[in-house]
Amino acid sequence: MAKGQGTGILFWLGMKRPSTSRILLLLTVACGALFVLLPLILSKPGIETVWAIGDGDKIKKYDLLHPDRLKNSVWDGRQISIFGARNEVVAFQVILQAGAHGARAVDVELPELHHESGFTLRQGAERQDPTHTVDVQIERFLQHYLHITKPSPPGWFYNPEAAPKNMTGWIPDALVPFNATGKGETPFDIGPLQNQGVWFDVYIPKTNAPAGMYHGNVLVVEQGRTTIKIPVAVRVYDFTLPDDNHFQTMLFIARDGIPRRHRARGPEGLRELVARYHRLAHRHGVELTDGFRPDPPQHRLDLLTGAAFTRARGYEGPGEGVGYRIVPANFYGGNVLSGNRSWRREGAWAKADTFVEWIKCARPGATTFLYVIDEPPRNMFGRVREAGAYHHANPGPGKDLPMFVTVYPDPELGDGIDIWCPTAQMLSLHEKRREEQRGRRMWYYNGHRPYSGTQITDAPAVDCRVPAWACWKHDIELWFYWHANHWFHNYESERGHQNQNVWVDPITFGDEGGINGDGVLIYAGEDAIFPEEDRGIPGPIASIRLKNIRRGAQDYEYLWLAQQNGLTEEARTTVDACVPRVFSDAMGDVSWSEKGSDWDRQRLQLARKLEQTISGERGRQR
Repeated sequence: MAKGQGTGILFWLGMKRPSTSRILLLLTVACGALFVLLPLILSKPGIETVWAIGDGDKIKKYDLLHPDRLKNSVWDGRQISIFGARNEVVAFQVILQAGAHGARAVDVELPELHHESGFTLRQGAERQDPTHTVDVQIERFLQHYLHITKPSPPGWFYNPEAAPKNMTGWIPDALVPFNATGKGETPFDIGPLQNQGVWFDVYIPKTNAPAGMYHGNVLVVEQGRTTIKIPVAVRVYDFTLPDDNHFQTMLFIARDGIPRRHRARGPEGLRELVARYHRLAHRHGVELTDGFRPDPPQHRLDLLTGAAFTRARGYEGPGEGVGYRIVPANFYGGNVLSGNRSWRREGAWAKADTFVEWIKCARPGATTFLYVIDEPPRNMFGRVREAGAYHHANPGPGKDLPMFVTVYPDPELGDGIDIWCPTAQMLSLHEKRREEQRGRRMWYYNGHRPYSGTQITDAPAVDCRVPAWACWKHDIELWFYWHANHWFHNYESERGHQNQNVWVDPITFGDEGGINGDGVLIYAGEDAIFPEEDRGIPGPIASIRLKNIRRGAQDYEYLWLAQQNGLTEEARTTVDACVPRVFSDAMGDVSWSEKGSDWDRQRLQLARKLEQTISGERGRQR
């Protein structure tokens, strides 16, 4: 090296004569940088890591070091292991992590799950109708991520000390079926150093699925070539979940919002489109409602008789042939005090008489009510009291139509209310017992941490399981969530009732600093208002939150079966472990675990006890 060149290098290094220690330090830094950068430079495009997790967690797009990636309740580092009963939908997520150059043209499949007897659960080809589930036991969905930059503010859905933790960033919610033809179609690409989640639902048929082990493989395909194969084992326990929902979940649906989002259709096409929303809800153990009237058209009556949920209509799964049980006489737009005038004094008795006589024939044993008003302020309590007294004075059968109001019990409301439905933070277990002694009922609606799980997007997935467990724990028959498809800004927003791009903007209630995902448990598969977000799916798309509501509803049936089979104490022990304190018993932070694996382990213990007890009883009967 020439003298001048050496002096230049020394000058560049900031020293005249570098010591040996400094040279070693520089070499160490250079080697360290090379150690970090070389794999990125030399790596090839594609998926570098694949792992799995259950349905009770949300894995963010850029969370490449999630603590459960090595081991959790469904993943041992090599195999996916899940369990369930007959007539149950079980689920898991496959998390694909792309390398520094991303991955292109990716597909993920679980073609079959085989039992040793030869019985097989099949994925099948995706149909145009995403709710057509006949002869389809395995469904797959691509997770769509929302960028949450600000947490939902405290007050509406959580106390400050019970705030969800680490729930900003790119969070998954909508689950797009793999037959999307617009945005989100398959095969799909994954950006550099990103996660992409794929969700699998597995339905275990109720009549012919043998108990025992089922085996298959998740296949990861990149650019037409299978690059990764992951074993899957499903343990089916020898008992069957009932078709009837013993836990009632009522979600309001704005039917008029559906045709606005989907492409134009005639009356028959619109009826079929709405029917798909009901089939999706039924598959997830919930009921969509906006009120009924006597002698409805046949397609509405079919919801009550169960004809809407049969193989002839494309439905196979839990609750097949079982109709809706929640049949309100009115809803938001028809509130007694703020909406439909026909429920007021002139003709109200005759209208109530007609409805009660009809519902006794159309759906015996239905859960019904007359919605007085939504969240009445105290200055309206007098009018609520008068309305209740007037309707209960009806000399005809209409007096048996229960009066329902979304408020906590208050002496100023008198004796006219039959069903109280406060929010979670207002539900006093002492008041519940007192009202039940007086012949009244107590339901609850929405959610508020730490009193109950909350349904906002920036909350842990298991929060949506909590309502079912909390209701079983305290013997509450119904949980009401205020909206399923709130695809427009609420009237309290400065923007008014504007259509909302729910695929991009996570705030669905209020303006800047509003609430993330409130009222949007279901997405539209087509979007005529925001065509750049159209998925090309003529039907509804579920969210991870709706899937966890389903998980809670099915868990409730485990608890119900346990109670029916002499395992009440075991069920109570399981519930106390999962939801130690809710409603007015709650203190400070949430009492339940926010990790799906912890809930899975509790359910697994109960499944084993149920199989042992029910199988033993069958043996004794033989």
